[in-house]
Amino acid sequence: MKQINIGLVGVGTVGGGVVKLLSQELEFLRNDLGIPITLKRIADKVTSRFAELPVGNAICTGNAQDIINDEEIDVVIELVGGMTFAKDLIVSALSKGKHVITANKALIAEQGPAIFELADKNGVSLQFEAAVGGGMPVIKTIREALVGNEITSVKTIINGTCNYILTEMTQKGQLFDAVLKNAQRNGYAETDPTLDIGGGDSGHKVAIMASLIYNGYVPFEKIYIEGITEITKEDIEFAAELGYTIKLLGIINKAPDDDRIDVRVHPTMLHNKHILASVSDVFNAVLLDGNAVGPILLYGRGAGELPTASSVLSDIVDVALNIASGAPRRIPMRYYRHDNELSIKPIDEVETRYYLCFWVADKPKVLASIAALLGEYSISIASVLQKESREESCVPVIMLTHKVLEKNIRAALTAIEKMDYVKKKTRLIRISEEPNVKK
Repeated sequence: MKQINIGLVGVGTVGGGVVKLLSQELEFLRNDLGIPITLKRIADKVTSRFAELPVGNAICTGNAQDIINDEEIDVVIELVGGMTFAKDLIVSALSKGKHVITANKALIAEQGPAIFELADKNGVSLQFEAAVGGGMPVIKTIREALVGNEITSVKTIINGTCNYILTEMTQKGQLFDAVLKNAQRNGYAETDPTLDIGGGDSGHKVAIMASLIYNGYVPFEKIYIEGITEITKEDIEFAAELGYTIKLLGIINKAPDDDRIDVRVHPTMLHNKHILASVSDVFNAVLLDGNAVGPILLYGRGAGELPTASSVLSDIVDVALNIASGAPRRIPMRYYRHDNELSIKPIDEVETRYYLCFWVADKPKVLASIAALLGEYSISIASVLQKESREESCVPVIMLTHKVLEKNIRAALTAIEKMDYVKKKTRLIRISEEPNVKK
């Protein structure tokens, strides 16, 4: 079998993990699996990182172009992230007929069609298992293990930072800002956490999964995304009192009689008996439902040095075996194209249940007035919880609705918040309840 040479760009957290894991498993891969791979070159602009890693005989450089220009390099691993340098690097590698492995979910979600088209044109593959779910084999499960299934729905907790924050707020009663600062100190959140807490990171991963499931291109920019920045301590307490847990959830499904796909990311109240309600701290989970297999749960660390490196190593093995078998594009991505864009259902047309928390003046007939206005927009109330006053002349009134269109809820809230008895912005959280999926 031909020697397969690898070039690695970026030895930060994940890249460093790849070097460590590959050095541990190299003898097994070569001798037991018969895969003659060699880490020939490593590039990183912070060259001091090389001394801390088991680089072996790899040629270390501060210039990634050295890897692109090396004609003996068969596979380029991009682990620098971002949308500029990383894209240029991947495009250059694919243009030179080199296979590419990446963990760059933002690039796949936002620039995927152009990149996959280039890979197809040059007869090479682009592997991205580590882009979704860290160490969980989400991509391989969807593309290969469940190929005989129609995946009817996905519900996923796919961002460890948000799940850690919500877990701490739930279990310790802490405020959002305090937990975020603690997450940054512990390395669970970036210095600029906007992409995580704003829901964008989850949105990238959900866009990729939806594209794979429905064999088309789901544009990231058309997905409804709402982060966790407005979730309050009171919301979490009220949810718990009602038997629910709040999670940042990615949702993918499609009604049989609708050509459009329902793809969205937002805080969601899950019944405490729902299997995803128990996913805590930095752990992630993907709950897939297939027409043949039924529900399947993938659970594990969605980020981190070695978990993500594990997925990269899986891609290395796949690419090497594909090259050796003469099938470099064993599972093509031709459907992931701009001209194969899938239609996304607007959030206004989504029908679900809602949690509403009104902060209103502590006066008679206020509750009746809110109920009457909701009724005007065909909103049926399932339950009501009125709490004692926490602030002078201001009380929280919590309502859970039956299923209703989002546009009706939004219109009703616009009308209600014009009333002078409303003292604060109304809190809205969507509810997902599946009593058949239990812990």
